Amino acid sequence: MGFFGSFLSHSQPVACALPETHTVVRQIVSVLGFEVLSSDFASRLAPALDAAVEYFDGQIASIPGPYDISAAHYGHHPMVSTLFPARQEIARGFGRSRDVMQPLAFLAGAEQKQAFALIGVRRPPGHKAGEFPSFCEHTLRSLAASESGARQALRNAALTRLVTEFGEHIDRLRQKGSLPRAEWNMENRGDQPVADTDQGKQVLADEELQPENLVRGLIAWLSRASDCLHVREGIYSHDADGAPGHEADLLAQLLSRDRRCWTVCLVCFPTDEALAAVQNEVHPHRYILI
Repeated sequence: MGFFGSFLSHSQPVACALPETHTVVRQIVSVLGFEVLSSDFASRLAPALDAAVEYFDGQIASIPGPYDISAAHYGHHPMVSTLFPARQEIARGFGRSRDVMQPLAFLAGAEQKQAFALIGVRRPPGHKAGEFPSFCEHTLRSLAASESGARQALRNAALTRLVTEFGEHIDRLRQKGSLPRAEWNMENRGDQPVADTDQGKQVLADEELQPENLVRGLIAWLSRASDCLHVREGIYSHDADGAPGHEADLLAQLLSRDRRCWTVCLVCFPTDEALAAVQNEVHPHRYILI
């Protein structure tokens, strides 16, 4: 049926059913306004949302893991030793990550013994290509009680960011009253003839922010999900046979609105170990922007 197939088949009037169907649908309505809730809003929007979700799910599915990063496995599991230069860096990664504290407390309160999350790491300054992999700034986000929950949390974050950016896009036009068409149109970003045609033309807020045009604009915006999140696989060198030459070859690279370049995988770890680390770090400061 697809990600939003359930609200398409809802027996209630669309205007009543849509705002309560899913978080992102409520977000869309808050961005576009209730005026967009026409009789065909759901049928027009659902394919674009389904396509964006399918894209994000495919990208996130390619993130490797989960790998168990418990300190108890340090020195025994090659991936743990590859990710962390020293055993104490595991606790620092837990305690210094902003996105750990609230969901971790919830999981611990629910007596969840294990947590799953995305971990991002970076190469230290001065690291040269071809050198033995070394990582720093270990940062966790999107904690969940299961692997599928962590991946879904990443997808929801990406989809929410995509809609938020469209809201910011139309707010600029709303505040200024008009914008150059070259700055407004999504289509001209990858189409030089269209960009040339747009030169010197203006978009007026009174015209472009009408419900019909907003829905059409959001559908175009959702088609550019790859601008929001992209996962690059196999970023390290492989041996002559194409097989991974090192555990680091199994990691991936996450490209998102965060200008920092994160090497990522999914991890799992004991909640009590992470809680102890959080209690020792009073100022969490690491984060990954999706």
